[in-house]
Amino acid sequence: MSKIVKKLILNRYYNVGLQKFIGREVIIMGSWKRRGALAMSGLLLSCSGLTVCAEEVTPAGYHVYDVQETQASDTWYGVGRGMYLMTGISKLTEGDVGYALCDGYTLAKTDCDRVYLRIYLDQSDNGEELWHTLDYWTAIVENGSVATTESGPYKVTRDKYYSVKGVHSATQDGFTETTTTCTNAIYFD
Repeated sequence: MSKIVKKLILNRYYNVGLQKFIGREVIIMGSWKRRGALAMSGLLLSCSGLTVCAEEVTPAGYHVYDVQETQASDTWYGVGRGMYLMTGISKLTEGDVGYALCDGYTLAKTDCDRVYLRIYLDQSDNGEELWHTLDYWTAIVENGSVATTESGPYKVTRDKYYSVKGVHSATQDGFTETTTTCTNAIYFD
């Protein structure tokens, strides 16, 4: 065999061996990249829920329900743990025949960046299930402590049950305290 042929065979042997070595290295590095990507995505998914929980809180409190023949209300009182939200009230009153009056109040302990209130008038055929929202009213107060809203006389269908639900919140420095209220059902005949 000539020297040139021996060099070509030797070079080919080195190149093939080098290619196999590089191929193994790429496979090993690829599996580490996949494992790292899976670990990072798992870490991001598990931590993403923590930030949501830290910003909005439902403070401890209790509800007082008042039900009379033509009026129902739910008043939520915050107890000492909450820093901003003090009281939330939703109220439903039967007005003139065929009309409902809805009221809502949100009270903060001090002036807050934002005080929010939304009340919903809901209707049901039997007063226990299949509730649907007829209308809603919203009040937002910036740099204040009280938000109020009312529906005025709202035309309703007779022989149905009605209820008012309220969402109340107070926000200060990006921290929000939220609660809900819901009156008992009143039958409008």
